[in-house]
Amino acid sequence: MMLLSSYITSVLIITVFATISSGNIEHTVLRGVPSSLQSKYAQLKSFACLDGSSTIPFEYVNDDYCDCRDGSDEPGTSACPNGRFFCENKGYIGTSIPSHLVGDGICDCCDGSDEYETSVVCNNTCFELAQKSRAEHEARRILHEVGVAKKKDIMVKSIVAVSARKARLLELEQELQTIDNELKEKEALKQLAEAPESEAKEKHQKLWEEQRAIREAIAHDNQMREMFADIDTNNDSLVSIEELQKHTELDTDQENEFTVEEVRSILGADSVNLDEFNVTVFEQISNSYQKLPQPSTEAATHLEEVTEKIDEALKQEEEKKTTTTSGTEGYYEEDTNHHHDDDSDHHHHDEDADHHHDEDADHHHHEETITTVATSLDHGKHIHDDTVPQYDDETKKLMEIADHARNEYNEVERKVHDVKRQIEDLRKQADVDVGSHGEYSAFMDQCFDYDEREYTYRVCMFKDAKQISKGGGSDVTIGYWDAWTGPSDNKYLKMKYANGATCWNGPARSLTITFQCGVDHKIIDVREPTRCEYSMLFETPSACDEKIATTIIHPNHEEF
Repeated sequence: MMLLSSYITSVLIITVFATISSGNIEHTVLRGVPSSLQSKYAQLKSFACLDGSSTIPFEYVNDDYCDCRDGSDEPGTSACPNGRFFCENKGYIGTSIPSHLVGDGICDCCDGSDEYETSVVCNNTCFELAQKSRAEHEARRILHEVGVAKKKDIMVKSIVAVSARKARLLELEQELQTIDNELKEKEALKQLAEAPESEAKEKHQKLWEEQRAIREAIAHDNQMREMFADIDTNNDSLVSIEELQKHTELDTDQENEFTVEEVRSILGADSVNLDEFNVTVFEQISNSYQKLPQPSTEAATHLEEVTEKIDEALKQEEEKKTTTTSGTEGYYEEDTNHHHDDDSDHHHHDEDADHHHDEDADHHHHEETITTVATSLDHGKHIHDDTVPQYDDETKKLMEIADHARNEYNEVERKVHDVKRQIEDLRKQADVDVGSHGEYSAFMDQCFDYDEREYTYRVCMFKDAKQISKGGGSDVTIGYWDAWTGPSDNKYLKMKYANGATCWNGPARSLTITFQCGVDHKIIDVREPTRCEYSMLFETPSACDEKIATTIIHPNHEEF
């Protein structure tokens, strides 16, 4: 009895699907319904809209009138603007199209099922599409297969590299400890050698500075005395207003007369003696002072007498200096002898001056005396400069020893810096995220270029990216390595370079690199979809997927 009841029900369902006389929908009740939803349309008396909004008589299904708000009652017609028609595309891929495309005279389904009510004849192209799809899938699979093989090789090399890096890091850390100790020893030896060197050089410098001070003091005194004698034309050992007023080159106001008041303001009195001239006048006029024309014979004789007095005073002063510096290991011995020789020559000249020299000879002798005094120090060639004399042999030896100690210290110090730099580089490499299995480790320390008409784009992985002008302009940094920014299921499909050079009145430049499977590492496209935000498409074996590489589609044998 139960079997008979089931049989009768099945016959009734088939009969209903075959013919419904109240609506012009013969053989169309289940058109456009995917197999996963066919159970929803197996009602005999009523149909519940898929969105649950209402229930309608079953004969309203595919009656070319939209009863359900979601359009689910018209899967096989174009009545509902929001309805969907399912193309079965047997042998290919089932697809869903908007219902308004049904019966529009255009074949949208590869099996032509969307034009069942029209006179349009649609060729069934599902077989050709399936073949093409399988060919494309196979090509993609092979690409990923080849890429995955290279990717695995990269991953193996990454494991080896990580192991080698750890071993090298340990080796360098041990080496650093050894050379750090060596550096401390070399530093101690350097300090030990530099102490006597420094003491000897300071002694040498001090002696030279004393020598220079004496030279400068004598030169200053000679110049001052010569100037005083030149101005004191009446030989009264005073420089008066009348005598200084002759030197009009000292007048700061050249357009007017060099007045008595102006001269007095320089002298500070009506006349000054040698000491007063030295203290108050000399520095004021030394830069502007010029000698007057040569004096008469009488004046020259007086000048010689004054010079004799000056020389005698200088001789006494030099003897005092020589006595003071007698323990300076010969620094002034030659100077003192030279000065004494000059004094002897000068006295000899004084005794014979009245008998053997005329006015010009006397004046010439005075100039020689000044020159002799000015050049009576150790190294005459240094009189007119501040060059320090060469060090003595003992000091040079100490300097050689210290230089050797410094060189040895510097050499070890360079080793320390080099080892520290290597350690820092290795630690930075270890901190870089090169993929969950090291698949992007081949990018370490690698740069890639992409040329277009105006620019070359260069990305140095995990460092920075630049836009290089082919017209000779300066490079523009479009971003510094920031982070992996791919989707949650695989963040290693995208990377971000941020905080590049700021655009004019815009944001800082940035670059997003999207990786896709390829047999080689190369940039295949660069664009700027948004101002100052660049996008780059990059092919690499590191992005190949093993699941795709192992998924093989076997062609079915559906009949069309």
